[in-house]
Amino acid sequence: MAAIEKKNKLWTLIFGITVILSMTAFFLMYRMNNEYTARGEQPIQGILCLDEEKAAGKLHYLAREWQYFPGKLLTPDMLKENTGYYSRYISIGEYGGMELGDKNASPYGCGTYRMILILPKKEQTWALSLKKVFSAYRIYINGELAGEVGDPDEKTYKEQIMNRVFTFQGSEMAEIVIAVADKNHVKSGIQYIPVFGSPVQINMQRGLRVLGSGFAMAFCICVMFGVLTVHIRTRTYLSLMIDVWIVAAFLLEIFVDILPSAGIFYEASWISEAVKWVAAFYMLVNTFGETDCGYGKIVLVGTTVYACSLVADRIWPLYEPIIGGRFPETGGMVLAIAFACVLWRDLSEAYKIRLTYEIYSKQTELRLLAQKKHYEKLKAQMDETSRVRHDMRQHLRVLAALLEQKQYEEMQTYLCRYTREFQERLTYQTYCKNQVTDAILHYYEEICREKRISFQCQVEAPENTGIEDTDFCRLFGNLLENAVEAAERCPDGSPRFIRVQIRARNNKLLIEEENSCTGSLRRGRDGIFSGKHSGQGIGTASISEIAARYGGLADFQDHNGIFKAEIFLRLTKKDTEDKLFG
Repeated sequence: MAAIEKKNKLWTLIFGITVILSMTAFFLMYRMNNEYTARGEQPIQGILCLDEEKAAGKLHYLAREWQYFPGKLLTPDMLKENTGYYSRYISIGEYGGMELGDKNASPYGCGTYRMILILPKKEQTWALSLKKVFSAYRIYINGELAGEVGDPDEKTYKEQIMNRVFTFQGSEMAEIVIAVADKNHVKSGIQYIPVFGSPVQINMQRGLRVLGSGFAMAFCICVMFGVLTVHIRTRTYLSLMIDVWIVAAFLLEIFVDILPSAGIFYEASWISEAVKWVAAFYMLVNTFGETDCGYGKIVLVGTTVYACSLVADRIWPLYEPIIGGRFPETGGMVLAIAFACVLWRDLSEAYKIRLTYEIYSKQTELRLLAQKKHYEKLKAQMDETSRVRHDMRQHLRVLAALLEQKQYEEMQTYLCRYTREFQERLTYQTYCKNQVTDAILHYYEEICREKRISFQCQVEAPENTGIEDTDFCRLFGNLLENAVEAAERCPDGSPRFIRVQIRARNNKLLIEEENSCTGSLRRGRDGIFSGKHSGQGIGTASISEIAARYGGLADFQDHNGIFKAEIFLRLTKKDTEDKLFG
């Protein structure tokens, strides 16, 4: 119970710190990376005076004091003919729609925006970037129609929303008039800040935004579908439904930006918003409920940042980033990175388990093969022993006859010839009583003979050690396999050898192995790197793991082209009655 309370306190502390840091970061983004609060020249009563020298070298965010004519679709000619139209000065995003803060008025209708730009005297090309304008408009620059999106006229109204860039040649003064009409969207009129500057800078900003958003969305979708694949394979269907829910939110976020209809845009925005809030709430609750999860802290931080981004979007609605995405997009990216970390660790663990399984399978196969060859040699030796015993009767008769005839010199000569023949016929050498160790040593001795590698072995080990046969097989298999591969890589003409010495002292099994090698060991923080690939050596890691399990250790060194492994294991059964073989 105390442990659970401690975990809950830790999770609550992580949640609280993440909330504080996230909201601080979002506030700094709002203050320092916001088109609404960007530094630079701003219009005063509908007139923007640009710096003569620096005007073309930077972007200008036209956020404040547009001259606005409510309820009128005006043209520059109409404004020249009649200067008595009612107008007021408003900032972009100041009001939700065309009701201009009047709760009793309708957010739908029409209106005209107007701004005068005082430009440098030298004529040059300028560009004006307009994001989504709800929901149809005409734009006039210097009295001429520069473009039309949809049809804002009352009788032939046709909505359309899209991002556009309008270019023109200008000097000294330019007049921008935008006549807007809307019948569907609650946030009517210009809701995103127009950006003014040189065409190169405008297009560069748009390109970077598109590239960044595309990369972020592609990354998020790849991560989410990776998580979905894991859930499908592990049959965790509840989490699968939640992840599908989150993926749907991100897909809606993508399609919302390309929808041509204001009505559909508005509905999709609300659906996307609802999906994101439900997903964030569920993930927060679920993360707190899974405090035993190994990756719970990472998911908790990502989920908390995502939830804070939704809150920040409500607290500071007038936020349009100069660089990067809006608050929910930033939070979604952090959440995707958290999921990516979890997915990467899961995949790494799965790959490690797969490699371990392959090594176990290989060692099991090695053990079976070594024992099979060991059995075949023992069977052949037993057959030869039977033949020797059968022939011995004939030799004894001959010796008896020579003895009766007192032919002692012939008898001695016959015994010497028989002894040599007996030793040649019984050549099998047993290294130790432990059958697994003996089989593995004989198996690699034969491999060394085939590869012309000198193999020397001296064993003093009891038969009963208490160490599992599978562990012995893995240890000697990895040790001698690495030794054979290292010796085989030595150039022709250089010594190729493997020397193994095994001793049992003071209830400890000491194993020393030396072999010729090329190069030197590459050590990392977690162990020795493999000589066959760039990753950590699985064989040496497996040997160290076995040694640690039996209360011992393994040390690996190299010096002057010789690799040396020293391993000691604590014997779990002390058997002093066993004879030692050497």
